Amino acid sequence: MPSATKREKEQYYFEMFRRSYPLPEGRMEYGDKPDVVLHGKTRIGIEVTNFFLEKGAVPASEQVQKKAREEVVTKAHWLYQGKHDGRFELWFTFDKQVPIREPNATAAEIAKLPTRIDLEKTGQLSKDVFRHIPELSRVYLNAREYDDAWWRVSHTSDSYPTMSLDRLKEIIFAKEEKSKEYRPCDAYWLLVVVDFMDRAQDQEIHIDGFETLHSAMFQNIIVYKTHFGHFLETNPAAQRA
Repeated sequence: MPSATKREKEQYYFEMFRRSYPLPEGRMEYGDKPDVVLHGKTRIGIEVTNFFLEKGAVPASEQVQKKAREEVVTKAHWLYQGKHDGRFELWFTFDKQVPIREPNATAAEIAKLPTRIDLEKTGQLSKDVFRHIPELSRVYLNAREYDDAWWRVSHTSDSYPTMSLDRLKEIIFAKEEKSKEYRPCDAYWLLVVVDFMDRAQDQEIHIDGFETLHSAMFQNIIVYKTHFGHFLETNPAAQRA
């Protein structure tokens, strides 16, 4: 949901979550601080947040690099079309271990690739063709011509990391620090979302030591992975409150 507001995203994730999780009966109220209030036998305030693999301010983080890859490929296509009239498609897979540091230079080098290959032969390009562009790990040419041909970032099924308990503790602590601003409720829950569709978040939610988590503020801490309906929680009995 790239163009949605923060509140719209939180509501979107919570609606997905509630289809998989047996919440106590009650009326839902969306707002802020906390993001959701469940009015039932007791009033439960639920704060919603996302678990990113890395902090978004880090230049090499997946949040930053995901945007950089899209922008580099778009600019490279624009640069190529400024001098040529090819209507083929190129799909680029980037090496996650080599972050993009100079987007303009990388885009310029990618734009030159079609001049070095047979544009009538569909298939994966030899690594030798783009070895001088370390940010790339694979390039695939679709030689078929399209009126609306475009170049795109391709994603691979890399092995997924396992969620870090320390990072989760950081998230919990940060939310606890802000809890004094919450509206009054009888209890508070923390919903930590892992969006399966976002490479900046996707990870296995098996967490060694999860059972040791404790919060003086949040009665229940739930880690939820979208689309699969997988979740972990520190206090399953809280749903029967």
